[in-house]
Amino acid sequence: MSAIVAKLKEKDQDFEWYPTTHEVLECVKSDMRNHFCDYDGSLKAVSILDCGAGDGRCLDYLTQYGKKYAIEKSQVLLTHMDPDIFIVGTDFEQSTLIDKKVDMVFCNPPYSDYEAWASRVIAEANASMVYLVIPSRWKNRLSIAHAIKQRDAGVEVIGSFDFHKAERQARAQVDILAIRLYYRRRITYRSHLDPMIDPFSVWFDNQFVFEADKVKSSEGEPKIENDLKEEVKNAVVKGEGVISTLVKLYNRKMEILWKNYKAVSALDPSILNELGVDTKMLKGSLKQKITGLKNTYWKELFDNYHTITSRLTLSSREAMLSTLLENTAVDFTESNAYAVTVWAIKNANKYYDKQLIDLVEQMIDAANIKLYQSNKRTFGKEEWRYCRMPEGLSRFSLELRVVLSRKGGINLSTYSFEACNGLSNHAHDFLSDICTVANNLGYFCQDSSKDLEWWSGKKNMFSTHDSSLMEVKAFKNGNMHIKFNQNFLRKLNVEFGRLKGWLKNKQEASQELEIPLAELDMCFDVNFQLKSSDVPLLMAA
Repeated sequence: MSAIVAKLKEKDQDFEWYPTTHEVLECVKSDMRNHFCDYDGSLKAVSILDCGAGDGRCLDYLTQYGKKYAIEKSQVLLTHMDPDIFIVGTDFEQSTLIDKKVDMVFCNPPYSDYEAWASRVIAEANASMVYLVIPSRWKNRLSIAHAIKQRDAGVEVIGSFDFHKAERQARAQVDILAIRLYYRRRITYRSHLDPMIDPFSVWFDNQFVFEADKVKSSEGEPKIENDLKEEVKNAVVKGEGVISTLVKLYNRKMEILWKNYKAVSALDPSILNELGVDTKMLKGSLKQKITGLKNTYWKELFDNYHTITSRLTLSSREAMLSTLLENTAVDFTESNAYAVTVWAIKNANKYYDKQLIDLVEQMIDAANIKLYQSNKRTFGKEEWRYCRMPEGLSRFSLELRVVLSRKGGINLSTYSFEACNGLSNHAHDFLSDICTVANNLGYFCQDSSKDLEWWSGKKNMFSTHDSSLMEVKAFKNGNMHIKFNQNFLRKLNVEFGRLKGWLKNKQEASQELEIPLAELDMCFDVNFQLKSSDVPLLMAA
């Protein structure tokens, strides 16, 4: 703790971070069981947004299996968060909460500004429950009372504590507020407990003061930025970065949108009535346009994550981008783009390791593997039935030649949409994944399977800048035969064993795989990993 605080002060990022105590968190978790019960009475997987999340410890404590979202300003603390925490904002004052739908919002705000934080969280939280850890003097704050009234919320003080014996001590007496934003029902284990008052309506009414009660306007789809890619391309040619360019364009569009709605809200009521414009429809239209703008600009940023995504296999890339695109409610700012990029780096490294393991395990077959020296167990043919890996099989490596019976083969049908250049698309994808993993191990493959002609039994070579990576033959029966480059296979087997936990060091790898110890400097712990220092490059790319 002292080391982290010292670093925060050194970087001028100590924004009153006083970690929430175990007693406070246990009090909150106990009350959560009154609102988020599963059918068996246990606490369900709750999605949580923590405003001012620090190093993420509160999220880790309050939910084990639910989705975790954070707003945190300090880059020092962001780097200490677990990779499974998604950053949805870095500056609370610039972040909107209305579009971040979760089960619960938790906030232990800076106490010098707790009133503004608490009233905003209550007014804008798109959640069933809000838990606040705020000074006991909150009862006399009119803005908090007004926010509670706007949301028609139920409020209960579920505990009172101090920070005298906290990990970072402070002279603070606090109350824990449990704020219920949903209608209380007898059955509390429903999958969704929707807020009684739509937070967007509260936010809209606070931002745009209409004097007319009824107006009528046509709803429309948000404008699609068809020329966005061209604008970004032109800006990059001029030497501007992708992120800064996108943020400028986004802010320009948002400013125009804001001015237009402000202008409409200032119109005389009689004019609005005469035009037949409805304020409810305007709310829906604005909400739709804001969402559309965010989606457009985040998608464009993700499309430029080549440094990360080019090293992902097909399934890893789809999984990662799917997660990113699920969270485009994050406000589009430069600091948020930095935070999301940090999240992407942390999770990309997990994907780089996992996809190597997945690739090798897809090639496991009785004839394709060689057991480690210390693994004396044998497996009979009956244990390999139905293309399943025998139970208990471990500590093995791939042979130089492998035969794959379930990865696709030759498909020469003229009318087939499942093939390219004579090879099935499934086989193309698998060979592409091998080349991606090889690239991460230092073997940049210059060939693409889709650039080669495929005939049954014909040998095709995949080469690197100074050698071959593999020889591949495909057959009409759906089989593929692959012969790997020996040095590449050595790296692949060593890294597979290391990542599986079977090879703890180079000495073990040398003994188990019969590789000279001197050669393991080029094989052990060499799978590509992104570093946080790569972020400035990504931001400017």
